[in-house]
Amino acid sequence: KKIRQLNKSENGLGPKVMNWLSKDLQKWAAALGVVDKAGKVLSTTSITPAKDHPQSHDAAMLTKRDCRTVFVQIAQQTRLRSIFIKNKTSRLSSELIPKVLKQSSFATTEWEERPAWWNQAKEDGSSCSCHDDLELCTGILDFGYGGFDAMLQHDYSFCKRVLEESNDDGSKSFTRAAAQVRVNHLTRELHAINETEDMMKLVEKTKRKGESDKINNGKTKKAKTGSIQSGLQAFFKKKKECDSPSPVTKNKTPPTSPENSDVEIIEIDSDSSNKAGKKRKQVTDCIEVADKKQK
Repeated sequence: KKIRQLNKSENGLGPKVMNWLSKDLQKWAAALGVVDKAGKVLSTTSITPAKDHPQSHDAAMLTKRDCRTVFVQIAQQTRLRSIFIKNKTSRLSSELIPKVLKQSSFATTEWEERPAWWNQAKEDGSSCSCHDDLELCTGILDFGYGGFDAMLQHDYSFCKRVLEESNDDGSKSFTRAAAQVRVNHLTRELHAINETEDMMKLVEKTKRKGESDKINNGKTKKAKTGSIQSGLQAFFKKKKECDSPSPVTKNKTPPTSPENSDVEIIEIDSDSSNKAGKKRKQVTDCIEVADKKQK
């Protein structure tokens, strides 16, 4: 029930398209530099330029409701045009608009001024079940609501039927107000479908990015574990033999082989060794004599 009430608001356009236009205007204002310190869009009234241009005069006075009506038309035209630019006519006629007609939210929308022949397929089968809605949207984008009478003179299929049903006094049953209600309903549902598609694309993009990050992290960890650390000698440059004299090499043989050992061997003269031996003998003899005396 709440959704139905929201869909009926803004002459059938709903609040979502209005919010979309507000954000779009905010982006344009930021790009053009027409925002205040708080980042809000700057607005001027007829009173502001009257001081600088006294010869100017107000062409019309609009109430709050009138301004809202104009803003609704601008929002509807801007959003519908962006959808038509984004999607090809073939996709609109074969996929998007038929999907809108099947939506439950659109089926519950009442269009009291709907003609009995609206969207009826031709006998030869040359048109789809939504050709009148597609041509109505195309005509409104081409001529606008101000050129509604000129649009009815165009060669759109529904225009011919509207002229055939004209009253004797020239009045038409299919009026500008009736067309605007239908276009608002179509724009509201096309906007909802487009927003859902963009959301799904964003979710899919985020999912692919997460999977690619996992793969890249796995490859990096695998490369680190499988690598071999370079030795310390790889960071030093080996000197050539001609640059400096060859250093004296020392044999790393154990001290048990004195021929090629690193241990320095001190030679003792034979005379000094003999004297030392005699001294040791004398000391030994003295020790033996002392022991005998004690006994």
